[in-house]
Amino acid sequence: MEGNSGGKKMRVILLGSGSYSGTPKALCECENCSRARRFPQYRRTRFSMYIPQINALIDPSPDLYYHMSYLNERIENVFITHPHFDHIGGLPELQVFKKVRFYSHKKILDLAKHLQETFLGIREWEYVSLEFNRWYDFGKFKVKQFPVVHQPGDVAGGFILEVKGKRIVITGDTGPEILRNHELLEEIRGADLLVSEMTHKYSIPKTHLGVEDAIKFAQKVEANKTLFVHISHSNYTQEELEEKVGENGMVGRDFMVLRI
Repeated sequence: MEGNSGGKKMRVILLGSGSYSGTPKALCECENCSRARRFPQYRRTRFSMYIPQINALIDPSPDLYYHMSYLNERIENVFITHPHFDHIGGLPELQVFKKVRFYSHKKILDLAKHLQETFLGIREWEYVSLEFNRWYDFGKFKVKQFPVVHQPGDVAGGFILEVKGKRIVITGDTGPEILRNHELLEEIRGADLLVSEMTHKYSIPKTHLGVEDAIKFAQKVEANKTLFVHISHSNYTQEELEEKVGENGMVGRDFMVLRI
């Protein structure tokens, strides 16, 4: 389905561009970690992003307090791609908001509710279970969660969000098997924004996309804009990634603001 590139531009804010450890990683002396300790522009906090038009957060990163202190906007809707700690560990930081609605697979929501009850007690929070490959209309936005191959388990997914006529696709963490999901590729082709993971230099089957496969995925989707995220400290440097990606997309940096 073709994305709608007309109409008023809307903002999407990338809060964190890094993977599970962030950059710099503790006790690591690789090139990326060494540079990040010296120059703040090369630091990467754990992946998370924000869509102001619907006050929506994608994945409450363990760095959420830091993200919120700069963002300073209300969070009402939270979408969780999968239950790894770098994508859900910051959930208790949402305690500053009285009402929040969470959207994800039921097994993930069970964990989210457990975190809430363990750390925060009773809250006026809602948990909206989504079945894979089914569209839901919530008025201000529509959402579809699709399954991806990512270890461990069978609950990892990405999201297709339709907001104000714009179509945003977020892969979450996914192995290179997504390149063979022809039904998904057809549905998201021409999206207004593709947010694709690019964790390592080389793909790890059933786990993460490497640089080459992430670029191939972007070329297949042909989105109006593509943003590569979830970048590990063990990946190439920012400048090398930008050179390799070329015109196929943008390499994410913390607090990058996109207009689509």
